[in-house]
Amino acid sequence: MQSFYPTNRLWLKTGLCMLCLLTGLATSLFADQNKIVFQSQQQPGNRLPFYITDQGTLCYNLPVDTMGVYAIQIDLNRLFPTATAEHLRSKYYELSDSTITIINYAEPATAINYRVTDNNFVISKSSDWLADYQPEFQFIALDSLKHMENLFDTNDLGGLMQLEATKLPFENILLFFSQLHGFSTVEEFSSNAIHRILEKDQYAIAKQFHHLFLTRNRQVDDFEVLKAAIEKNDMDFIRKTSLNSLNRLGIDEVKADYSFTQCTLLGKAILMKNNIAIDYLLQKGATTEKVYQYESDVLSAFQLAEKTKSKKIIKLFQ
Repeated sequence: MQSFYPTNRLWLKTGLCMLCLLTGLATSLFADQNKIVFQSQQQPGNRLPFYITDQGTLCYNLPVDTMGVYAIQIDLNRLFPTATAEHLRSKYYELSDSTITIINYAEPATAINYRVTDNNFVISKSSDWLADYQPEFQFIALDSLKHMENLFDTNDLGGLMQLEATKLPFENILLFFSQLHGFSTVEEFSSNAIHRILEKDQYAIAKQFHHLFLTRNRQVDDFEVLKAAIEKNDMDFIRKTSLNSLNRLGIDEVKADYSFTQCTLLGKAILMKNNIAIDYLLQKGATTEKVYQYESDVLSAFQLAEKTKSKKIIKLFQ
């Protein structure tokens, strides 16, 4: 998975300068250029983008004129019951508006010809496909997607919380937004989206984005939202996440000259003198060797704890 932040510190510092210059530029999911992207996906026979979840579900969206999309989900565990998520992602997939082909390398290809008509998924021809299995699908109007985007744009927490009661296929919706924004993966888009939401100091909205789209995603970089949770002592949220970025060094403080400090989640908890978060992160396997860095200054958990001058924090690492 590509990181939202480059690993090279010089390039990262340059990137931060550019980011500050671009902060004021407004972005809209339904800008004209994004409509063009949507229209280009409607051409018959085009290969359709897809996303495989950690639970083994293949998600893709089938455009329906200018009205919306059919959100289609295929349970790959039904087709390949012994395969892991990693194995499923290693297969070759080719999806169009009328065919699905899955190349299994040493095994026969799994394929179907299909059409979606009158709210039915009709398979006309199949090869090595379970006879009694049909993908799940649901129509989502473009206006509904636009409304959801507007809820985020206007920081409408109440409206976003109401979405929890719906039966919407959020994996497909996340894929739709990722494609229209021009991101190569849903994880890359999600990290960028959370970064922009937190830039507006909308922590509750960032949490809701994570709750709707990323609760079961173990690939996404969740450092920024977890760092914010530690700052706000939101242990309830922290305990509900997968801690994907548990031991990753992420940006903490950006200084006036665009130099920056980095820390792990444990490092952030130490800086905040958050004993409860420290204890929880240690239980989950947080490393204590390298938790903070500024330029060439690298500190362990004990060294960083000493800088806090808190006897309670220091004692945890003695």
